[in-house]
Amino acid sequence: MQKKILVALNGSSLDNWSCEYLLSGLFAQQHDILFHLVTIIPFHKASASMALLGDLESVAKTDKGAVQKKVTAQRHLESLARKFYAAGFSEEQLELECKFGFGTSSATLRTMGQKGMYDALLLSKREIPALLKFVSGSISSEIMEKNHSLPLWIVNGAPGGDKFLVPVDCSQYSLAAVDHLGFMLQNNPTAEVTLFHSGAMLAADHISPREEFHEKWGKEWCDEHLRGNDDGLFHFHASEQVLKEAGISGDRIRCLENTKGVEPAQTIANLAHEKAFSTIVMGRRPEKDKGIFRGVSDRVLANVTDVAVWLVG
Repeated sequence: MQKKILVALNGSSLDNWSCEYLLSGLFAQQHDILFHLVTIIPFHKASASMALLGDLESVAKTDKGAVQKKVTAQRHLESLARKFYAAGFSEEQLELECKFGFGTSSATLRTMGQKGMYDALLLSKREIPALLKFVSGSISSEIMEKNHSLPLWIVNGAPGGDKFLVPVDCSQYSLAAVDHLGFMLQNNPTAEVTLFHSGAMLAADHISPREEFHEKWGKEWCDEHLRGNDDGLFHFHASEQVLKEAGISGDRIRCLENTKGVEPAQTIANLAHEKAFSTIVMGRRPEKDKGIFRGVSDRVLANVTDVAVWLVG
């Protein structure tokens, strides 16, 4: 099945990190992956009504400064595209787009993400501050809810390799993150996945009612695989099964239980650093279910460097 990634770029040196992450072997020699490289050029000289009517592009073309910015951005995208071609990707696998945006870049990207049937949106952590605020909760819960269906891949620093750390519990959000990872790793013969369950002092086992899994996985599958250890926790068994059904062999899946530490987010961040994981994949609960200290995924994102964090709603 074809995969499609929206890659948000802004013309800075951080774009190299985003592209190098994609070219680090994660999708090497895969012909079922499409990358849409896009740069949003903010343009504030048009009215909101012009933007809504689709006249933004025509108005921007009358502004010499805006036109020059677009020319520069297009050249930058073409130079990045050459890296993809050199790595073995075809022209059919890349779409390059520079477009003017009214308001913030994050608003334009969110609209594109909702309309484009993408499997993920990739951005650099420092690339679009407004979108990072959207991820970490500074923007309203309503906006977060509207964008919960699109997985966000946030590249922080220069991660490399294909070692994945996946914190798991017994929630539907955790299993959805594992499912997303399994889909994206199809046809990847080398990726290694560590399923991690934290028993840190302040950790909480989130257990979704079994019925909430039925819509995605079906009752029969749930009856068979939502079972686990003597405590009734199925975080490892169900996650392993999802990965194996995606074609990831059991010898590339490791389960790690940790009862040390006080706070699970810091435990996850420390483990990612110590074991040189390139990517952390996490389920993200709805904003209404989070407390005053935000969710674990938000706190992990704030405490890691040279790691990509996938947030899956």
